[in-house]
Amino acid sequence: MGNRVGCAYSLTVVASIVAGREQAARDAIAALPVGADSPLAGLRDLHFSRIHVVSELVFQGPQQRRRDRLRAAQLVFTSTFDGELAPYLEALRPIADTWWQFCEGYAGSADGEAFARWVRDRQINSSLFASAHPDATVPGVLDSLALRERVIDFAIAARGLAAADLQRRFRDEFAR
Repeated sequence: MGNRVGCAYSLTVVASIVAGREQAARDAIAALPVGADSPLAGLRDLHFSRIHVVSELVFQGPQQRRRDRLRAAQLVFTSTFDGELAPYLEALRPIADTWWQFCEGYAGSADGEAFARWVRDRQINSSLFASAHPDATVPGVLDSLALRERVIDFAIAARGLAAADLQRRFRDEFAR
């Protein structure tokens, strides 16, 4: 399966944080606006994304033969989007310095080719990637949600109408 299911692509990037910059990375991530104000909200084909810092791995008890230790805290960036990786990275480039500036070897986003190479060098291929609706694009999902709202609004407004009036209003509303 890999990084693609239907039209969706799964990107996971794991990058070591420069020693002593872990809290600054956490603070920068925490300061990112959320919802419609998020810089990621401007990425038209983005289904979802998550950015977080992993400082240590959880020891799962005696059945785990040895404790795994990280040599450095890791910044983990995951996202699922429609389309191909190269155009997505180009769209991500103007905002990525916000979180990757704290990572080892990151030279910034000014050079598009160097930026894409740095991300690809730290990309982890998805071994388990599932999509409930693999052929649904972000615009398609948004259109479906808007239609759902229209149907709900119609149902509330049409409560109690006689069958003939209901049918006429339904046709008037949804024939567009």
